[in-house]
Order: sequence, then structure tokens, then C-alpha cells
Amino acid sequence: MANFSVLSKNQKVELASGKTATVVGKLGEGGQGIVYRVILDDTGEEKALKWYFRDKFNDARKIYNHLEENIRIGSPSAAFVWMEEITKWSDYESFGYTMKIFPSGYESFSKFLNSRVRFQSPQAMVNAGLNMVAAFMALHGKGYNYQDLNDGNFSINPINGDVLICDNDNVMGHGENSGVLGKARYMAPEVVRGDKQPDKITDRYSLAVILFMLFIGDHPLEGQKTNVPALTNKYDKRFFGTEPLFIYDKKDSSNAPVPGLHKNALAMWKYFPSFVKAAFQESFSQESLLQGRGRLLEQDWFHILMRLKSSIVKCPQCGEEIFLESDRETICGKHKIKPVGYLNFEKRSNQAVTVPIFKDAVLYNYHVDNSDDFKNVAAVILEKPGKFGLQNKTNRRWSVTAPDGKTFTKQAGETVVLGANFKIDFGNGNIAQVIVN
Repeated sequence: MANFSVLSKNQKVELASGKTATVVGKLGEGGQGIVYRVILDDTGEEKALKWYFRDKFNDARKIYNHLEENIRIGSPSAAFVWMEEITKWSDYESFGYTMKIFPSGYESFSKFLNSRVRFQSPQAMVNAGLNMVAAFMALHGKGYNYQDLNDGNFSINPINGDVLICDNDNVMGHGENSGVLGKARYMAPEVVRGDKQPDKITDRYSLAVILFMLFIGDHPLEGQKTNVPALTNKYDKRFFGTEPLFIYDKKDSSNAPVPGLHKNALAMWKYFPSFVKAAFQESFSQESLLQGRGRLLEQDWFHILMRLKSSIVKCPQCGEEIFLESDRETICGKHKIKPVGYLNFEKRSNQAVTVPIFKDAVLYNYHVDNSDDFKNVAAVILEKPGKFGLQNKTNRRWSVTAPDGKTFTKQAGETVVLGANFKIDFGNGNIAQVIVN
């Protein structure tokens, strides 16, 4: 095997398991090393091999041991392009690990940010956010924190919103540190200031930045105050560390988006319902930015994004898909739209779980069985002249209680008329009440 950092075509690489892989070509290169396309000699399967520039590390053996441990523990979820097999250790040569090759149909997050790629639908965009949140809920739940979360970590399918997360080398156990602080503009302010090392709390800040950029298309802290000739290191520390201010801060508008410069923020912010705006205002409040407190948990984001997904409806006049407020008027272009009411789910969490009553609004298994399943449809709101109904798309029986106390059931395929103060029990005590505006 060749010495140090560079591999050549047809070169054999020995894995720690004793198996070998043959280099086919180069896939890409970054600051830490080169990614090659390889063939596993025993199975013929194609893999990617990340091969490190060994001289980039003060303690290469420590990094090697860390990767070994992450491989042993395993991936938190299928969204992570996790390391699979590590190469054999050598005191003289470099090392790396194999991982799966990205399937076709995925685009880098940066292409969405510069509008080179667009989502096929609002639902695909929200699915991308849900997939990100679910992945980090699994990561933190397994005792990991990411430490270097930024736009370069994500590849997204624009058709369905599926997400793959790469560059997982710096993922560490809670309380451990990789020595990597993160990427500028994505690091939590307390990391920028040097007050603390990355952990799951700073991960949550970075995740909120990613979600804001996914939906709004601009950075949450880049507004009037950051409109300087060049963001030097001095300005970086000031705007993203010591004096950060959200561009839509509720109390201070001095860092508001600049017309002509922050076009996405000005166009997209008004497109989202008030509960999404409130979530971002909480995530980037001065308490969060300066004290690291009040940041939303992944579970909180999950409930908010499910509420957002179920608010997607088509304007009956122009056919455009919009996000509908549950209890107030929404403007689609020149058209004013208001739902007749909403389904309010009881006992779910400290976050409101509601679905507007509007033609074609959708409930998922998440709503009816308290699961994290945000993809499979469980019910659809239908409209007939003068009334709305909820069609049962599950294979389970629902129990319905009228305001006068009478109860009846609805089987699979049947429809419940959504009258004021009716309650629908989907099972296991999961109940939604019909609220009329």
C-alpha cells in the first residue's frame, strides 16, 4: 500500500477485518482527505472510501480509535451516511473508512440555497425539515452530538424531501470533544465567543439555523447590521458571537433584512404561519443567543413541522399550495382564505398539535397513533356543499362523541362529519376535538 495520503487507481486497501478493497477512482476531496470510489474484493460491492491526510492530525491514533468506536456503536438512523468498515492501522501509512455511495436523485443543500435546485412541492420541503429533525432526535437520543453541523452536511432529494447526512467523522459522545468547533455562521454564539465547546445544546442552535435557511433561504442573523463590505474575523465574532441579533427579533428591528440584498427573507417570511415564525423567534431570541437558553428541542421542532405539514392546502381559486393558519385568515396572492375551524389534538405535548379544517388537508399516522410516522396518510378532510368530513384511511375503528354525549363508530373508509365540539377518539386515548372558528 502506498505511503501517506494519496491512493492510485487499482491500488489495494486492506480493511481491519482482513478484507480488501480496490480503488476505482476519486469522488472528491476536502480539507481532511480524499474520498475514493472502491470495490470490495469479496463481494464486488461499490463503496466510498474516505482516506485521510494523516498529517492533518496531531494524534492520528486517537482519531482512528474514535472511528472504530463509532463503527462499533452503529448509525443512529438511516439518514446518516455512517462509517461502515475501517482500514487496517499502520504506523507508516494513512487510514480511512468505507461508507455507502450516495444514490442518485440527491442534491447538495448548497444548491437549494443558491436556487440552482428547487423542491418539487411545499410538502417535499417540509419533509426535508422533518427528516433532519428526526435524524438529530435519534443522534442525541443515542448519546451523540454532532459538533460541526452546517450546510455541507446535507444532501436532499428535491422530489420527496429525503435527506442524507454525511461527514460524520466529528460525531462524539456527550461530554467528549473532537477539537473541531464548527463552520463559521453555523456555530452557536457561545462557541464563537469561546465560552464553551460544542455539545448537544449548540447542535440545537445549528439545527435551527439549518431549518431557517431551508425554509427562508437567508441566514437568521444576517441583516442590516451585517451589511458591511466584508465579513472579516472581527466582524464574524461580533455579529455571530458577542452581538448577535435575529433579523426578525420581536423587540429589536435594527438588524432587519435589507431590501434588494436579503430578497429570500423578505419574500419567504410572510409565507409561513405565525406558529413557525414564533418558533424561530424563540430559537434566536436574545436569551438563546447570549445565554444559550430557551432553544427548542428536536421533539418541539417535530411537532411544529408536523403542524406545518398538515396545514398545506390548495387555494380553491388559483390552485397554489399554501400554508394555512388554523384559526385565522391566510392570504394567497390576492385571495383571502380561512378554514372553518380546526382539529385540536389533546394530551400530545406542550406544543399545539392542530390541523385546519379545509378541503384536502391531511392527517398522518403521527396524528392518530402518537407515532413519529409523518409519511403515511391516516385521514383526509373532504368537502361537500355546506359541510366537511374526515375520511378514515386507516384499518382501525374510530369512536366519535357528539356534543350531546351520544357515541358512534366509523370504520375504515367511512367519513366523520366535522361538527362543532365533536370529539374523535383514534384509540389509545388519542382524541381530537373539532373547534369551529
